[in-house]
Amino acid sequence: MAEVVFVHGIGPVGQSAEDLLADWRMALVATLRGAEEHALAERLEGGGTDLAMAYYRHLFRPYDPADQWDVKLSPEQARTATEVGVGLLGGIEEHAGRERDRDEAARELTAFRTELGPAQGPPELLRLAVGGLARCGVVARAGFAALKTVLLRDLSQVAVYLDDEDVRERAVAALLELIGPDTRAVYAHSLGSVVAYEAVHRLEHPLPLLVTFGSPLGLRTIVRERLRPQPPAVPPTVKRWVNLADRDDFVVALLNLDRVFGDGTGVLEPTVKVTNPGFDAHAATKYLGHRQAVAPLVEALRGL
Repeated sequence: MAEVVFVHGIGPVGQSAEDLLADWRMALVATLRGAEEHALAERLEGGGTDLAMAYYRHLFRPYDPADQWDVKLSPEQARTATEVGVGLLGGIEEHAGRERDRDEAARELTAFRTELGPAQGPPELLRLAVGGLARCGVVARAGFAALKTVLLRDLSQVAVYLDDEDVRERAVAALLELIGPDTRAVYAHSLGSVVAYEAVHRLEHPLPLLVTFGSPLGLRTIVRERLRPQPPAVPPTVKRWVNLADRDDFVVALLNLDRVFGDGTGVLEPTVKVTNPGFDAHAATKYLGHRQAVAPLVEALRGL
């Protein structure tokens, strides 16, 4: 069991748990030092605070595309991936920081719906959704437009998690085996926030802090139809839930999670809006570079 557990999101299946853990640890330590929390930074860097990465990315290896035309999903999974892609376009249309980006997303959604036809099967529709995302400014500036295979991979990973029961259970188990009564915080990025939501609902002991960032939890396809348990609710064992979002992070489907997870107890705090530097607004380490990301951890670990 670890005091602080990280949960990664979508990404390369070859990236190891050790590499991810090292990157997240380094980002947190740097931010803590910038916030003059030197004692806690020393603890995290020197191993005084036990950190662990819940790793499940290898489960997607059989579905990893070789190129943008290589759809290895079943028809049902391809339909789910398409719904996710369309939902992300809707999120860009709703909250992207630039009006031009919002307009681009609206045009791509209209074009996608116009091109729908009975002769197009799930793989073709998925490729249309990938193409639409690739042409959106917030995605193109991050470099994903030149790598449609990356977009296909990312949408596929979300779909596989939702549709492949074995993958879903093993991902949740990877997190649960690292959480114990002494765990003070879970930090979950991207798809990892969905894994964390479902895993934490199974806990029988309190969890002082849940931090989610770059989260698709507000995506209608996931929350209203697939998220477990239903209806969406704040996990009862969580004492504090902090969510961070960059409005130009294309994976963030909804800026304010309280619109989905109605919470009158104050456990789920209003989403912290951040602006990540550079073009890739979805990068986990950029979220961890904000003081708003480490301040809750300082409080959770204070006095230990």
